[in-house]
Amino acid sequence: MEAFKDELRRVGEQIGEFIQNDPFPETVRPPALGDAVRDYPGRGGKRIRPALVLWACELFGGDREQAIPAAAAIEIYHNWTLVHDDIIDRDDLRRGMPSTHVTVRDYAASKLNAAPEQAAFFGESLAILAGDVQQGWAVERLASVADRGVDPALALTLVRAMQTKLNRELISGEARDVEFELLDPSAVSIPDVMSMINGKTGAIMEFALHCGAAIAKGAYEPKSPDFVALSRYAVNLAAAFQLQDDMLGVFGDEKVLGKPICSDFQEAKPTMLFLEAIHHLDAAGRARLDSCLRLPRYTDADVAAIRAILTESGSAETVRNSIAALSACASAALRQLPDNQWRTMLDTLVEQMLVRSV
Repeated sequence: MEAFKDELRRVGEQIGEFIQNDPFPETVRPPALGDAVRDYPGRGGKRIRPALVLWACELFGGDREQAIPAAAAIEIYHNWTLVHDDIIDRDDLRRGMPSTHVTVRDYAASKLNAAPEQAAFFGESLAILAGDVQQGWAVERLASVADRGVDPALALTLVRAMQTKLNRELISGEARDVEFELLDPSAVSIPDVMSMINGKTGAIMEFALHCGAAIAKGAYEPKSPDFVALSRYAVNLAAAFQLQDDMLGVFGDEKVLGKPICSDFQEAKPTMLFLEAIHHLDAAGRARLDSCLRLPRYTDADVAAIRAILTESGSAETVRNSIAALSACASAALRQLPDNQWRTMLDTLVEQMLVRSV
């Protein structure tokens, strides 16, 4: 486990340094937009997605140095989705700090003397634009793998895959997530939720692994056995990861998470936790759960009530069992791939899904 932690720390340092030294954001104007573009990529975080790029590359005997720009590209790409996500979800915190739209809002109020409504509009507007610029930055970084010896034709293939397959699947997953909030929960099934997770979370993990493998192999072959095994790993890892996120969003520590507890209930999102509960609650229990939705703020008593309902209904246990089953499927997919230290890193990452607190 210490070797895994050291390696993940190494990835974080490499990608953090690469992003920090990248001159791309310096050309962005006005300066407030440039600062917003740098914001999330510079905060650090778990750096799991760039780790998937690098470990998949080394899994197949590739050169990590060739894959670092692709790993940074995946991290930057992930961050633009977070910037937009925080606006959509009205989340004011990200990694324990103000969300991008909040930071820019406060800048507009304090430095530009904007009225509260104007400042809020300015904050959201520039945050949307920051996400757009970050997407362009990610594309530019991915294309730059050609500068490190990757065949330019392969670099172009990866860029095309990012801007077609990944873009379409990820945004479609996010759109389904947003749409679910408008539907009656009875109209949303657990397979619907798992399909949404596969797009919103699984697509970028799959692409990260495929990028690393393609750079190592010199070819992007999504239908080959190795790539298919990586896809199976990604789908199951992503689902375990997201379900654990949902669990932590209710049962976690807000100070550790760096974001509000029970925000999914505030938005009435039909997560697997929620759907499993309503399938097993009687009318009185369902009424109790409904009374906990869309509250303007959640007190300790409100959080305790939600936790009790999810526990008593068996929902929490069902989701924990699902996380364990998905993790087992992810590990099984790895057994079809080369047995080396990088496969061990990927397998240890699966184990971490079961015990992580952030």
